[in-house]
Amino acid sequence: MTKETARSWALEEFGTAELCDARWRTRLIAMAAQAARRPGGKVSQVFNNPAERQGAYGLIESARVSRSEIAQPMFDAGARRCASLPFVYVLLDGSSVTIVDKAGTKEFGRVGDHVHGARGLKVISALLESPECVTLGLGSQIWWRRDVGAAKEDRAKRRTGEKETSHWLEAMDQTRAVMSVQAPRTRRWFQLDREGDAWPILMHADKEGDWFTIRGNHNRRVNLPYGSKTYLRTVINAQPVAGTYWLAVPAGPGRSARNALMVVRACEVTLDFRDKWTKKHFEKTVNVVLASEQGTTPAGEKAIEWMLLTNRPITTIGELMQVVQGYAQRWRIEDFHRTWKSGTCQVEEMELRSADAAEKWATILAAVAVRTERLKLLSRQEPERPASDEFSPTELRAIVLLRFGEQARRKVPEGAVPTLKQAVQWIAEIGGYTGKSSGGPPGSVTISRGLRDVLAVVRALAALEESCDEW
Repeated sequence: MTKETARSWALEEFGTAELCDARWRTRLIAMAAQAARRPGGKVSQVFNNPAERQGAYGLIESARVSRSEIAQPMFDAGARRCASLPFVYVLLDGSSVTIVDKAGTKEFGRVGDHVHGARGLKVISALLESPECVTLGLGSQIWWRRDVGAAKEDRAKRRTGEKETSHWLEAMDQTRAVMSVQAPRTRRWFQLDREGDAWPILMHADKEGDWFTIRGNHNRRVNLPYGSKTYLRTVINAQPVAGTYWLAVPAGPGRSARNALMVVRACEVTLDFRDKWTKKHFEKTVNVVLASEQGTTPAGEKAIEWMLLTNRPITTIGELMQVVQGYAQRWRIEDFHRTWKSGTCQVEEMELRSADAAEKWATILAAVAVRTERLKLLSRQEPERPASDEFSPTELRAIVLLRFGEQARRKVPEGAVPTLKQAVQWIAEIGGYTGKSSGGPPGSVTISRGLRDVLAVVRALAALEESCDEW
């Protein structure tokens, strides 16, 4: 990415920031541009110029600049890209940012279990995806710290506002707020994994006419006519087959690569919820869609199964399959978290001591991670775009040199511009992609590894050109 391209991107993401001093806004844009050109978790790794490095520390450590003031323009930019679309997928997921704190002196909370004693921050992100499955931006990020010394408490003894469930509701509301301003005609379709199968979330998810799809985690009680009750799985398993489709399953831990035959059943149910705090019962009517593997599961492996709770109408087979296909996009937020935490941006390597500073720096890097994911998906959706739209001549030179070595000039003659798909494929191959494990297109991990190597060569080429100019 050229300096001009990086600055243009940074202006789009953070140019509307309303900070107390215009100089802070200028600094924020410059920091984001540099982080996009040279991503890394450590501030000292991104800014090798002492003055720029000191300025970066000054902004993220300043009490006069809040994390929300940095994040809001990023959310606005993501929502603006949704404005012309009929709907967007809002992929909601929680994660932990683990930060090394061996002495326990930094301002971080507990992540993971009590046994291992890891320290860091908790976060829920809302990633915006187009119906064509291109990453558009972030609609929300909610941060919090867990008490390090607190013992595990019975969830039933706490109200909803005292549980971490409340953070999911806050993330939904924050996304609604920004999109109601920037994309008021675009419907939100929340997509949540099994952690979202909690009655407060199910009751809240269709607020303001939103759609939701939440993967079921409980065999919930179902109210039947005339006061009788049964359970969710009993009802859905009794439904006739509504359709079938083939699902390409990549290889993974304990999972063989295969084409799985998926059988789909669906119906409407009325769920019976009970608030353990107040002991009150209340109902919610939803559609349930069960997609389960049949006849293609290898011996010793579990069949693939998704039980999806949704308020999306399913009056046709097309609408039914759209529910399944929409949930299938949810894994993209896991790719975003990998790119952000341990891939291109390496946010878990930060060495900041305060939670406030860490959240600000991580927010800037989140925008960079979204750009990486967008680049990956654009290479699939618009493969014939010239790579020069996204990469500078020096970056393209570094990519070709790393990928082809001595054959670089023969493979890519001077003046030739590869397509975006070719360039991203080469970057992934530099990062170890072979295509043999899944046969699918390059993913976030290999692209991130390749980009790190490419950026190192770009810096070396730039230094070499400067030294030649001086001599």
